[in-house]
Amino acid sequence: MVCMERAAFAGLVLTAFTLPFSLPAARVFTALGALLLAADALRRRRRIEWPAVAGWAALFVIVAVGATFHGARPDLGLPKLRKFFWLAILPLAAALTTTPGRLRAVLAALAAGAGVLALRACVAQPLLALRGAAEGRLADFGTGLIMVGSMTDAQRLMVGALATLALWTASRREGRRALGWGALLGLQAAALVLHFKRGSWFCALGVGGVYVAAKARGRRVLWVGLAAAALLLLLPPVRARLAGLREELTRPGGRLTMWTRVTPELARRHPWFGIGYRSLTNRMMRSIDPRVERGRDHLHSNLAQVLVETGLAGLAVYALWMAQALADAVRFRRAAQAGMAEALAGAEALLLALIALLANGLVEYNFGDSEILMLYGLAMGCAAAGARWARAPAA
Repeated sequence: MVCMERAAFAGLVLTAFTLPFSLPAARVFTALGALLLAADALRRRRRIEWPAVAGWAALFVIVAVGATFHGARPDLGLPKLRKFFWLAILPLAAALTTTPGRLRAVLAALAAGAGVLALRACVAQPLLALRGAAEGRLADFGTGLIMVGSMTDAQRLMVGALATLALWTASRREGRRALGWGALLGLQAAALVLHFKRGSWFCALGVGGVYVAAKARGRRVLWVGLAAAALLLLLPPVRARLAGLREELTRPGGRLTMWTRVTPELARRHPWFGIGYRSLTNRMMRSIDPRVERGRDHLHSNLAQVLVETGLAGLAVYALWMAQALADAVRFRRAAQAGMAEALAGAEALLLALIALLANGLVEYNFGDSEILMLYGLAMGCAAAGARWARAPAA
């Protein structure tokens, strides 16, 4: 019986490891872990832990299903609802992350998986850019590097790098060798740069920088990081991406148009339950403002997208869901800092990851990608487990 529960936890660890670089493998291990956990619960006749954050997630899915079924394009939205099934990773992580040691194992696996993704990016991105330039599909190598970047991979690297940063900091604090974590962090940072996604850059630098600056021994590391960021400005593609930031926000048909014209109009037409999950089309947006660039079918913001897709009802549930997740992470971090030193690295990694994902979601729609949705679920489930530990002494 115990072996079955341990096997389920092994499935969770393998999910965390493969999630950064292989969604199909992560789904297989999630399903395997869930089946083993359910079988173990049946054999032992015990109830599986169901945290409050999982309840909010389930309520949001119910609202999304109803909104899509009665929405503007159920033919588009209904097939895409199946990705919510993989939020099963949330209660799975909450139930199986029973000790600080297990949490550290999950986060170490996630960091290692992000290292695999980083290694692949450092090799593949330049090769793809070179081939595109040689074939004439891309103007030059620098432009090619920008064009072949992936928002999904950049955010997976962002989360992996923040987890690695927390584990590296903990190793230094505990007086253990941290060279391996430092090398892994450097590899992940290089790969993150090569994807040329500004939102992920800013969130990783902002959240990670504040974290390092807050550490008593992190001053020197902070200065090294700032020096590295300054050196990156010498790279023409980096300067090009930063120079285009203002245009990205202000050009006709860009993000500002979507946020100030398209979103309010669609919310006015469908105020309570929206148009349905993933039911927004480029034609809908261009019917409101023809300047919206062709091919776009999302609004570059979680808040805007959730409002349009699920209305005020969905937005309210989404806000409460995210607030619960952050509250769990903050409660866990406070408890770890007060008297759970062995869990501090994990608590800090989860809080950093959730803040970065939510911050990036303000200017990117990262709630529609299955990979990122599973990252949300993994972080939320582990944070809920930590919050449960924090309440245990008072129980």
